[in-house]
Amino acid sequence: MEILFLGTAASEGFPNPFCSCENCTKAREEGKKSIRLRSSVLVDEELLIDFGPDIVSSTNRFGKNLSNIKHILITHGHSDHLFLKNFEYRNPIFSGTFENLYHCDLIVPDKLGTVIKEKIELPKVSLMSVEPYKTLHLNGYVIHTLKANHTSEYGETPLNYIIERNGIKLLYAVDSGKVLPETLEFIKNNIHYLDIVILDATMGFNKKYEFHMGYEEVLETRKILQNEGITDSNTKYIATHFSHLHNPVHSVLEEIYLKDNIITAYDGLKIKK
Repeated sequence: MEILFLGTAASEGFPNPFCSCENCTKAREEGKKSIRLRSSVLVDEELLIDFGPDIVSSTNRFGKNLSNIKHILITHGHSDHLFLKNFEYRNPIFSGTFENLYHCDLIVPDKLGTVIKEKIELPKVSLMSVEPYKTLHLNGYVIHTLKANHTSEYGETPLNYIIERNGIKLLYAVDSGKVLPETLEFIKNNIHYLDIVILDATMGFNKKYEFHMGYEEVLETRKILQNEGITDSNTKYIATHFSHLHNPVHSVLEEIYLKDNIITAYDGLKIKK
């Protein structure tokens, strides 16, 4: 399994174009890995998690062509994770090779499906509205839906995902506070072991918020998963979705997380397992 981080920032980007705080100022000075677009990941070049407003910028930045995308998973309806105009760019009016595009599965949380149908046409897309704790078998992938500890835009139930392929199991738990007890129970009973864990680190080091995690919650979550035998020393842990309000520049973040053997994600990071 190959995972490419297309974006690793929270809702406003990092730096925020309208902010001159210390973190934004230093990010502009440091550049490179400290410049973050809104959150999205590409798996095996055919499965995309979240489809936010920076998808054109991020795919062009890393030379990626989304014509081969077969599955799009949406965690929730907040605009940094779902930008509906993106779907129009697949359609014949914008795509000169529409006839060659794969028929794509679009997996979204429950009530979000109705909203999307009302707002946009989706040719060559199969829209699936799903509830938490379901298992889908799609084109060689096994996808498990989990209830995230987060807020919604349209009354939908925000989701995290576990993705299985070729014996590798990836947990994508971004835009979520601490793992809910029922989610932990589902993982224990149905997944048993995780090879890769990607966790929300929005709140960094100086503020607590129920519906996002920070550094301490990332460490606490790893401890819980390890104590349950769900992960071990061979599991790759990655922190992502950083807000400039609560996190320093990449070089500082990397130094902090490295001490705990956790990878600090940056735009363009590739993880292979």
